[in-house]
Amino acid sequence: MFILSQCLVAVATLLDLASFQFKSRKLILLCLFSSVLLTATHFFLLNKMSAALLMLIAATRYFYCIFNRSQWAMLGFMLLSCVAVALSWQDWLSGLALIATLIQTFASFRQRDVLLRLFMVLGTAFWISHNILVGSPVAVLMECLFLMSNLIGLFRFYVLPKDIKPAS
Repeated sequence: MFILSQCLVAVATLLDLASFQFKSRKLILLCLFSSVLLTATHFFLLNKMSAALLMLIAATRYFYCIFNRSQWAMLGFMLLSCVAVALSWQDWLSGLALIATLIQTFASFRQRDVLLRLFMVLGTAFWISHNILVGSPVAVLMECLFLMSNLIGLFRFYVLPKDIKPAS
């Protein structure tokens, strides 16, 4: 099961790498939706139920955010995440996963893609810590690559001067 879990998260990694190379908020969220479904399965296979449930909620959240951004829905997803962790608590790593999820939930509901990206950087740092402590090397690699892709996208779209910006 461990090898299968690592293969699933490897495919999720490819989707993560693609996600932040798009300027379109909708395309970013569609890639993230697909990626976290695979990552949820990965955590189920590793018997990390809190992380798996949080990823399933995150997939639903990303899909919802493609079409709508109600602040009430954001609070609902945050509450649902807290309830899921309370019901599936295994150890303090469940709390670390919850912090990461709450930050990324807030990010998902930002209207501007630059704010989505910046809050994702913070949430990703918490997921990297979680995955190191869980002992999932491919998930650590996935989150590190996701972070790098996000930072490259931020640089391409918001840091490079317009006259030398590559075609997008």
